[in-house]
Amino acid sequence: MILSFHIFCFSVSNAQHYVGISGGYSFGTFTNFVKEEHYNAKYHFKSGVAFSFFYEAKLDTICNLIIETQYKWQNADMKIDYNIWHASFHRDMKYSFHLLNFNLIYSFRLVEKKAFKLYFLLGPTFTYNVNTSAKGNGWDFVSQTSIDSIGNPIQILTTRHWVKNENNSKDLSKFNVGVDLGLNFIIPISNKADLFIQNRYNIFLTNFSKQNNLRYTSLFSGYVNVGFRYKFCK
Repeated sequence: MILSFHIFCFSVSNAQHYVGISGGYSFGTFTNFVKEEHYNAKYHFKSGVAFSFFYEAKLDTICNLIIETQYKWQNADMKIDYNIWHASFHRDMKYSFHLLNFNLIYSFRLVEKKAFKLYFLLGPTFTYNVNTSAKGNGWDFVSQTSIDSIGNPIQILTTRHWVKNENNSKDLSKFNVGVDLGLNFIIPISNKADLFIQNRYNIFLTNFSKQNNLRYTSLFSGYVNVGFRYKFCK
């Protein structure tokens, strides 16, 4: 096993391999790609946290590959009004969810100085939504059958109110795919160890909402991480 590890480390000439951790503040919000006249959606940025473990390998003189497992706890809310005849409804929801992300990130060097390095980060994100808590209220217009004074059935529209308080909500999709990008500011502290600060952004390309009658809804999030990486072989 030890022999295989050394073969892996030295299989590529001048290859560098790192392991590291990072964590920091996260903010996120829902978003819609396309706007509609009768569909009014209001979203706000909400706070969260993100932690990750990663492996990084040097591919060539300017590009590295980062394989990262990331945990993110995020809050987000939505206030939606839709008003077109009997399809009218209102949603006022607050969500708290736990995401497990698998990130494949290409790191491209932009600046290299003795005191610091600056990299541009870009790659796909594959996300599993571990758990969602949902709280909110709203109403729908529904059609009901009634009987008039002479015994004839008639259709009437009425408002049906509802309240939601779920610890294991099915409102949000379990599996999602997105794009992650950002900047990585690296400060060497020794021949083998670096500190870094990351400013990264992520947007889902898949529909995050599973609620009926809602538009295609994405999640946009950003986060600022502080981390440490260690070079374990060259």
